[in-house]
Amino acid sequence: MTVTVKSISAINEEMQEIPIEEKRIGELPVELNQLLDAARALRPAHAFDSDPADFQRVLHKVRD
Repeated sequence: MTVTVKSISAINEEMQEIPIEEKRIGELPVELNQLLDAARALRPAHAFDSDPADFQRVLHKVRD
């Protein structure tokens, strides 16, 4: 799954209550894909569902 300008535009059209400015539509896919990649990188390395303390440890590792 990759976030594209087309998907951001579709969300913007559908969710009129939270409009996305035209200039942000081109920037959002880059930012969202970076977040998605970071989440994918962390997910296999840590079993957040089995030990909630893992989540806190990871946050402390990556905050600096």
